[in-house]
Amino acid sequence: MFLGISDKDLLQKKKATKQAVRKVRKVAWNNRAGKSIEERPEEVNQRKEFGYWEIDLVVGRQGSKLVILTLVERQTRKSIYGIVKNKTQKEVLQAVRRTHRRVKGDFTQVFKSIMADNGSEFLDSKGLQKAAKCDEVYYAHPFSSWERGSNENGNRILRRFLPKGTDFSTLNPRDLKRIEDWVNNYPRKIFGYKTANDMYAAAA
Repeated sequence: MFLGISDKDLLQKKKATKQAVRKVRKVAWNNRAGKSIEERPEEVNQRKEFGYWEIDLVVGRQGSKLVILTLVERQTRKSIYGIVKNKTQKEVLQAVRRTHRRVKGDFTQVFKSIMADNGSEFLDSKGLQKAAKCDEVYYAHPFSSWERGSNENGNRILRRFLPKGTDFSTLNPRDLKRIEDWVNNYPRKIFGYKTANDMYAAAA
């Protein structure tokens, strides 16, 4: 450490770094029909109400078309998984429809809204809304995965069982259901060591 030496004494001056200024769009340019997270009610943002889900796809081995659909309820962290043939809008919507057969109770109360990213597989907001029979579909800002934090955390737990590079073509649906059951029955500190299933049963 040299005392009394300032930037003007240096042979090579330190270049000032310029901070890139980027205007945040409400949604991606190719998703102008979608509703932004900015339009979502504040009580939903604060997890005060049940029935608001986040959706995502988890990819497998490079070159494989099979993906896993993940749905996480924001308040209870209840997770639902499903195998999808590929990342097309058609297959994703069919996978969402299949959740009807697995969800008990009034489906319109269980699914009030869904939060998605701006991936092309989710851009049919009307189709997604109809498939889930929910009131609204919201979209996170582009490149803002933290706005779907429940889903991101849930995907990290799923990756403990299905690491990156896993060949999903060898995955039995019963095995995926066992993983889902483990995740939903795992005691969570945030809930006083109650499980997602415990919280879901109390809220649904």
